[in-house]
Amino acid sequence: MISIVTPCYNAAAFIEETLDSILSQKGAPFELLVLDGGSTDGTVEIIRRYEKHLVYWHSRKDDGQSAAIAEGFSRSKGDVLCWLNADDYFLPGVLAKVHERFAGCAGLQVLYGDYIVLDENGAMEAKPKISFDFEICLLFYLMIPQPSCFWRREIYDRVGGINTGLNFAFDWDLFLRMGDALKDEPGAIVHVRDLFSVFRLHAASKSVSARERFRAERKQIQNQFDYYRNLHFRKFAKAVQIVRTLRKFYLERGFVPLRKDARKA
Repeated sequence: MISIVTPCYNAAAFIEETLDSILSQKGAPFELLVLDGGSTDGTVEIIRRYEKHLVYWHSRKDDGQSAAIAEGFSRSKGDVLCWLNADDYFLPGVLAKVHERFAGCAGLQVLYGDYIVLDENGAMEAKPKISFDFEICLLFYLMIPQPSCFWRREIYDRVGGINTGLNFAFDWDLFLRMGDALKDEPGAIVHVRDLFSVFRLHAASKSVSARERFRAERKQIQNQFDYYRNLHFRKFAKAVQIVRTLRKFYLERGFVPLRKDARKA
């Protein structure tokens, strides 16, 4: 079963579309948990309309998004986990594809697909990704889009779960720790060249409003890893990973990306 946790706070403008995109999925067993941080904008009234479809929900002041997601996972029962923020949504059929992949491969631990970026003007742009590489991810480029990523509870527990001390880059932190733990397990992390989700960019989203705070957490996260701490020429190493990233894009996707906006990468 796939456990989906949706954290939210004052998300009345988007959460109904998010919940519909999950509950309309067919062909896979799943459960949905919604953890609201005490919204005051009508979000709670929307959640109540979906209450009978939720295995758990609450609305109360909490310790932030990462803590809410961690609590949701601790209350969940599935052997495959993901979270979907209340301003993003799944594309049709994604859970069936994910369920089939995990059921067919015991060694698979992390699965992710591509995603679409939706801006405030309604423009949509598909974002192809590349296969996971720990060094590239650590130094230059997060190739795992959070709303399109699913993983086994086994690896989540093995790496200690979400770091609730982080408020902004905790998805990158989790993916790096899982990637580091799985470096010697071929086929444990798989990228699927298929669109799984839609990620919204809007003025209130963290990706737009808190970019400097993301950067502040970046060094803290990188310094967890011996590879990073032992690097003597970090600028050169980053340049090498940039070249490797562009090469991987060309070999895997047939093009070299031009990043007009780093938030959309």
